[in-house]
Amino acid sequence: MGDGESDMGRLFKRAKRGNYRRVVSTALALLGVCAATSARAGDSGAAMVVTTAGGPVAATSRGVLQSYFAIPYAAPPIGDLRWRAPAPAPKWTAPITKSKSAASCLQTGNNAFVSPGGSEDCLYLDVHMPSGKGPFPVMVWIHGGAFTTGSAGGYADATPLVSKGVIVVAINYRLGAMGFLAHPALRDAEGSAGDYGMMDQQAALAWVRANIAAFGGDARNVTIFGESAGGFSVLTHLASPRSAGLFDKAIIESGAYGVSGQLTQAGMEAKSAVALEKTLAGEDAGPACATGTVTAECLRGLPETLIRKRLMSAYSDAIGNLVPSIDGKVLKQTVRDTFVAGANNKVPVINGSNEDENLLFVAMGEMGARFASKPPKLDPADRSFLMSPQAYAKGAESLAAETGIPVRDLTDKYYPLAKFGSDVALQPSRATAAVGTDSTFSCNGANVSARIAAQGAPVWMYEFRDQTAVPLLGAFGGKYVLSLPMGAAHASELPYLFAMVGDAQNAEQRALLATMSAYWTNFARAGDPNGAGLPKWAGFKSGKVQALDVASGGGVQAMPAAGFAAQHQCRTAWAKQAF
Repeated sequence: MGDGESDMGRLFKRAKRGNYRRVVSTALALLGVCAATSARAGDSGAAMVVTTAGGPVAATSRGVLQSYFAIPYAAPPIGDLRWRAPAPAPKWTAPITKSKSAASCLQTGNNAFVSPGGSEDCLYLDVHMPSGKGPFPVMVWIHGGAFTTGSAGGYADATPLVSKGVIVVAINYRLGAMGFLAHPALRDAEGSAGDYGMMDQQAALAWVRANIAAFGGDARNVTIFGESAGGFSVLTHLASPRSAGLFDKAIIESGAYGVSGQLTQAGMEAKSAVALEKTLAGEDAGPACATGTVTAECLRGLPETLIRKRLMSAYSDAIGNLVPSIDGKVLKQTVRDTFVAGANNKVPVINGSNEDENLLFVAMGEMGARFASKPPKLDPADRSFLMSPQAYAKGAESLAAETGIPVRDLTDKYYPLAKFGSDVALQPSRATAAVGTDSTFSCNGANVSARIAAQGAPVWMYEFRDQTAVPLLGAFGGKYVLSLPMGAAHASELPYLFAMVGDAQNAEQRALLATMSAYWTNFARAGDPNGAGLPKWAGFKSGKVQALDVASGGGVQAMPAAGFAAQHQCRTAWAKQAF
């Protein structure tokens, strides 16, 4: 397949590094566009008004939801506030009467699935609440998207959760260069630079503590939860001393992929300088930059057109897989080292991942190859776009050079093609996905759970395993156009927590949705996912991982943690990741 096959081969190496920025941003941004469209379709007239510390906001009634959209939790980070810690939002007097979410923060990428209409003025949140007086448990959703895409509006229909008597707050936070760029000129009085997007999240959590009681929420019962970059954000809050006291429980969905991969401040500053050099070269960046010296005044005066045109992409190219850096303020050391030292915030935790996480990214490679053809070739019966055995072997060679694992151990011992089903054409793609799933998500996730359990904090671990989950990409004209089935891929659990377009569940899937949403909301309510009528979910300390599956796939049941580790090669190929 030439170029297309080569692209898929490179995914093998990217999967191990966790460098899937463009792939996951496309898929999760697509989810956001779909969910926002679905939510707006049910909007109706305004309802009750709540007075926050900043001013009044009016609800929009949407079936079981009362939604308060586009509430500012911080000042617009523009002008002199650009690349600074979030400042308090100006107060207002007239009720905010929005019927949809605020604009997303500036996004990285040129594909059709990046959330449209991004803005620097984006520090807003939405509150979705049930009817009644409460006090209701509060769940604060942190969206995913590789820290470069996504928005609160992508999850505007939280009906599966809110219908069970909780408030869901969905937040925006600065992304990409606007949220994480670091440069010596931007250092604050403490010498720190970067991680502004994480400070935004902390400001939103402080807003929730101060204001959610006005909506009927229990300000002392706040659960943070997020998926992918949102899950890594949750991990970061567990590791950050600045987040202590801002939440009471935490749910990590597919978020343990970068536990030891954070750049130091010096490293982030160096990569940011490369991006700025590419951005400013040959461009009129304004009078403050005319001297050729990069100053804070120069950076805060950059035209937004130049930021959109060059900086966002230049920064992403320079950074690669973006995760928060060790800025000395939000993070003083890596997430892993914080947990090893026992310096993490200790609260009850649900932590988990999906059985086939990296099938999403390998499928994205197939989709890219199909669309690179002129015209695009969208017949799934044409299997020439699948990864070849030769591409798999080449990827294994690259991974062996990077990790020190002998290539024969990878291809013959741990991930032989024959292990991945009887369909020979699918074997290389499935094997590549398994390597990335194990090394990036599953084993890191198990290590996080083990560390939390060893500290004595309550932790429940799950694996989402529904092979019938609705594919998150690849559907065109009502037809799935890829040869590679998605299985229980990255982000495929999201339609079991939020209502999304295309989530046409059958009876089995509806039953799984009811169970998962009950687990999540029970945990938010009482710090334990268990409840009447639900399959027992034993804590990780008991040596169990909860399988979340439809009945025909095995159902919701406990499986041995040792079996999970064996399936994902956590004690063999990836044993060195343990901490």
